[in-house]
Amino acid sequence: MEEVFIGRQAILDQQKKVYAYEILFRSGLKNAFDPNLDGNIATQSVMVGAMLDFGMKKLVSNRKAFINFTEQNLLNRAPKLLPPENVVVEILENVQPTPEILEAVQELKEFGYKIALDDFVLSPGYEPLIEMADVIKVDFRITTDPEERQKLREILPKHVRLLAEKIETEEEFRQAVEFGYVLFQGYFFCKPAVLHQKRLTSNALSRMRLVKEVNRQDVDFSSVTGVISSDTNLVHKLLTYINSAGIGLTNHVSNLKQATVLLGASGVRRWVTLISLQTFSEDKPPELFTLSLLRAKFCELIAQDLKRSGVTPDTGFLLGIFSLLDVLLNLPMDEVLKEVALADDLNAALLGEDNDLRHLLDLVIAYEQGDWDKVISYCELLKLSPDRMKPTYDAVLEWYNIVQTLS
Repeated sequence: MEEVFIGRQAILDQQKKVYAYEILFRSGLKNAFDPNLDGNIATQSVMVGAMLDFGMKKLVSNRKAFINFTEQNLLNRAPKLLPPENVVVEILENVQPTPEILEAVQELKEFGYKIALDDFVLSPGYEPLIEMADVIKVDFRITTDPEERQKLREILPKHVRLLAEKIETEEEFRQAVEFGYVLFQGYFFCKPAVLHQKRLTSNALSRMRLVKEVNRQDVDFSSVTGVISSDTNLVHKLLTYINSAGIGLTNHVSNLKQATVLLGASGVRRWVTLISLQTFSEDKPPELFTLSLLRAKFCELIAQDLKRSGVTPDTGFLLGIFSLLDVLLNLPMDEVLKEVALADDLNAALLGEDNDLRHLLDLVIAYEQGDWDKVISYCELLKLSPDRMKPTYDAVLEWYNIVQTLS
């Protein structure tokens, strides 16, 4: 178990603010290299290795981490290797409430661990586990009947917080809120909630025009600097950005022209995209802004390893950023792309067409979701080593910690 692959998914509250993260670990990726490895040992090793390699603070900041545990992990008291103040012990749906399991869970409760039941379906014999649970996760892809979803809140003890899992639409989110669910998990905030036209504010429109200008094949920087200079807020943000340690410049910059020259075409393009992204995400969950940045940097770093024609680090960064622009604007992707001038292959990838850039984006999304089988498949397709994914994502998190204050 020399390499650790890890993903995380946000768990939101009713205000769509991040409450916690589920840390995704599976034995699938490592089993591909060592099919004789026992699944329980692999799970425990991945869990412990992930915490040591990444660090709990880097992964979840001051929030809690939901982590899945198998029956054997629970019997071995594996959760005790992690601090109770940071961890919610998530009991998998195939764990039976045997006397030994109930004893182990009760012991974890006494040590201060919070308990969650995953993919919950009401079955006889689970009453003791239900009583000890702090959170119960209801998979909306399994529990599809709205009446059944609502009935669970009426039946389950009041002290249990219900988490609606695999929410895919705004309608499902609102339904869950109405039924009394207080936590939410899924990709509904990473895809368009509605497909009708949304009116953009004048601020968002000006940023969209700026994005369009900097992504033209022949960038007119006099026009770009003219737009920036007309907005005091943009001037301040640009000078703050370029004077920061993260840019790697030794001399401080005092005027707009000097700033744009030092950044160059790709630097200005990236800065404009970053600032615009922040504008577009003002009414969205903060996690979406974070995910956009992490995805963009991940695509950029993988593109460096690919060394293929048309797949440059700059293109990778734009690919990651623009992959969520439909969500930020609540518009279909084809409508969004009419407003910006992107290269044909980048445009095609964002619309789902089969090319190297699309494969790169699909690899990054698979990693985000912890789908290690797909990670392996896309790595093979792109001729990348899966062993590179974890250290690359580690570098992405380090980068985000540096730049998140610069925008």
